[in-house]
Amino acid sequence: MKFSIVIPLYNKEGHISRAINSVLSQTINEFELIVVDDGSTDSSYIEAKKFNDNRIKLVSQSNSGVSAARNKGISLAQYDYIGFLDADDSWEPNFLKCICKLISDFPEAGAYATSYHIIEDASGKKILPRSVLGFADNWEGIIDDYFKYALKAPIISASSVVIPKRVFKNVGTFKVGVKRGEDLDMWCRIALEYEIAFSNKVCATYYRDADNRACNRKVLHKESFTFYSEEILNQVKNEMNYSIYFEEYMINIII
Repeated sequence: MKFSIVIPLYNKEGHISRAINSVLSQTINEFELIVVDDGSTDSSYIEAKKFNDNRIKLVSQSNSGVSAARNKGISLAQYDYIGFLDADDSWEPNFLKCICKLISDFPEAGAYATSYHIIEDASGKKILPRSVLGFADNWEGIIDDYFKYALKAPIISASSVVIPKRVFKNVGTFKVGVKRGEDLDMWCRIALEYEIAFSNKVCATYYRDADNRACNRKVLHKESFTFYSEEILNQVKNEMNYSIYFEEYMINIII
């Protein structure tokens, strides 16, 4: 089982080495690592170029946004399973091993994801996203209702997911030009067509402190989640109107 790993890179000179090292440290080493520099104006490209490993492919493009960078990686991927890792996040050494088990157990799923820690600030304190707290430790299986959990907090992170290449041929790639929520849009499109396989083992870390993301989060209220209903989901499914769905609702829970 081989993987194509895509890292979209833009102005993360202080973090890209950590991300790359976390991939190279995987207990499973059958992969290629595609780093797509999206027109960085700092030394990100130089930092990425320092690695001497023939599994790494470093490509650059003019600044077009994270969706375009991920899509570039998808287009270059040689293997059937494509993993994603943001340039300021990291994987635990067992991430790909955990994904391999999910793929073996649930070969028809449309996405494979694991739980992840969130680091809020420079103190290094780790927390778990609220969405995974309802699962037993080390639970793994098919999510019974992706949308139910996604409305609490994103159960899939763009740094803890692997998607079969065949899925992109069916649902399309990441939407270019969307400034926020392009990843949530993708998970939604996949969940409407496929089952989602998930492991509650913490195999990745999402760093909010890397770009002050925590400062931009909205305060969440319980009332924000009362919209979940069959009527709304049927509207999404029947009209495929993702833009309304995300602009009005999902944008409120982006981490």
